[in-house]
Amino acid sequence: MAITESRMSVRGEQKEPVTPANGSIFRQIEPSKASVKRPETRLGDKIMNKRDLKSADNKDQIESSPTPDRDNVLEFSATLRELKKQVDPTLVKQREGWRDRNGNVRMVEYVEWHTVADILDEAAPNWAHTVKDIRQIGDLMTVTVAITIDGVTREGIGTGPAQSEIGIKKAEHDALKRAAVKFGIARELYKKESDAIENETAVTNNGVQDFPTDPIARSLGELVTAKQLGMIRAIAREANIDPDEECNNVMRCSTDELSKRAASSLIEHLQSIKLPLRRVS
Repeated sequence: MAITESRMSVRGEQKEPVTPANGSIFRQIEPSKASVKRPETRLGDKIMNKRDLKSADNKDQIESSPTPDRDNVLEFSATLRELKKQVDPTLVKQREGWRDRNGNVRMVEYVEWHTVADILDEAAPNWAHTVKDIRQIGDLMTVTVAITIDGVTREGIGTGPAQSEIGIKKAEHDALKRAAVKFGIARELYKKESDAIENETAVTNNGVQDFPTDPIARSLGELVTAKQLGMIRAIAREANIDPDEECNNVMRCSTDELSKRAASSLIEHLQSIKLPLRRVS
């Protein structure tokens, strides 16, 4: 019986039969059989099966593991809880705030900007801040600062005297604190002041409208409250007036820059405009 010697290539392909030295020619391999590479096919199937299994395992691991977005939300929520904690009373300062209609001095509590920065460093080490805008309005400089924590950004506006560079720094520090309070830092201090001053007005005893000569808030504690802004917009809407345009006409600033006292004055001004319109109707 004749023996045909065959060889396998490195890739598993079957080579042509080797002709023995006696010169005899053996039966050629049928093309249909030669084209079948079962070992390679089986090996390829095994490789593909392993890859499929590995891919499935990876998919299961991905689905079972927490998503990055969910982790970020949980971390940010934990950070906010830390930032909203009550400030150590030893770090709270007092200063003269404003005078009420009876001339009594009202004191306000506040925290210094470096205290705010320390709280941010401790509770949110990855925080960052950027100066977004610097502009002069009359004798004041206004600075807008943005604070970003875990991809969430809040902005604040601060004011300072325009005569010196110190005024710009003061405005930047105030803006930093105003942005920080939107993350919850020292919010309870400013809420107490807001509750105390919200009903203050800027009307003189003879009933004549008296707009403040300095309507722009100089500190976070003096800044117009959300409730006051809501009232301004609601009254202006009923009177068919643009609140920012009217505010700029009478006080030369925008509504979101107003102090609480100036906001009260603007509310009464808008109400005095709205009442005649109601009588006509």
